[in-house]
Amino acid sequence: MRGYSDGVDDLGQPVRRRWQEALILLAVAADSAFLGLIADGDPWVIAQTVGTALLGAALLARHRHWRWLLPLLLVLGALTGSIVVPIVSLYCFATRSTHRLVTVLVGLLGVVALALPSLDSLLPERIAQAILLIFFVVAATVAVGMYTQARRQLLAQFQRRAMDAEQGQTEAEDRARRAERTRIAREMHDIVAHKISLVALQAGALEVNPNLDRAQVVESVGLIRQTATTALSELREVLGVLRSEDEGAPLAPQPTWGDVRDLVTTSQQAGISVELFDFIDDPVPDMMARTAYRVVQEGLTNIHKHARHTKARVALIGEPGTDLVIEVSNVLPVGFTTDLPGARMGLSGIETRVLHAGGTITSGPTDDGRFEVRAVIPWPTTA
Repeated sequence: MRGYSDGVDDLGQPVRRRWQEALILLAVAADSAFLGLIADGDPWVIAQTVGTALLGAALLARHRHWRWLLPLLLVLGALTGSIVVPIVSLYCFATRSTHRLVTVLVGLLGVVALALPSLDSLLPERIAQAILLIFFVVAATVAVGMYTQARRQLLAQFQRRAMDAEQGQTEAEDRARRAERTRIAREMHDIVAHKISLVALQAGALEVNPNLDRAQVVESVGLIRQTATTALSELREVLGVLRSEDEGAPLAPQPTWGDVRDLVTTSQQAGISVELFDFIDDPVPDMMARTAYRVVQEGLTNIHKHARHTKARVALIGEPGTDLVIEVSNVLPVGFTTDLPGARMGLSGIETRVLHAGGTITSGPTDDGRFEVRAVIPWPTTA
């Protein structure tokens, strides 16, 4: 903290520093005026008056930047016969110095500098009293200055802590906003990507099969309309939740275990060659069902976009007390690359869901020439 500022006014200017500078000016002016009154034409006293004024001006102008000038002003002020300039010098030095030992040594220098000029003019029996008085005045001055310095450091520390706390709160809010945006993006991807990929598949089937009879065309168009309508309905529900105050509410309609099987059925209707191997006989908990649904949904969506003409399979295996294993795989198409546009967002989303459920997930090519997404989720025993 610079100068004496413990606060600012409405214009942002230091308040405490201006008051203290005014008091310094007043004290130096009073000291100079007193010396002037007793001068009575004495050149030495007049020189003392001028010297005191100049030293006070130098003290006021430089104390904030040249704190090592203050011990010099202390000695020079004492030699001119002024008591104000040395005391103010001691106070200013104590408020600026960060080394207590140095401050104490300068205080002792002040005692010596103030005591020496008065030794010749005092009776021997008064010298001890004068030195003791000077010592107490200097000690009090240095103590007040050191207290002021400690208080400034404490205030500066509080300000730094407040700034750090504010910065930490800002960063926490930014992280929360980013997490919420990621959550919304993941939910929107889950809703839109799968449904739009189905619409694209169904529309593509109409395009490449111009010789379909009217009944087949009507059936395909009906599937397109039904899929698009479902996607729009789910998007409306998401937008409705976003307008509500409950930010923690699920954005998308929550699927059940039956919806997992429906994913395979809708993909088959869209022309995907996919088989379902369902070995689940026990009721699946809702949270596990939702996670399994998202894994199967993302796996089939990537097949729709990148391997629609290959054979695929979905396998569901497990029972309470073991693990629920979800496998979605397809034969690797010709020219397969791991750099699939748009696939990383969905895979990252289901990875987060599976890890949150305490499970593990892997994805990538297998030794038998397939691309497989495999999730393993702990299935606790029901009470």
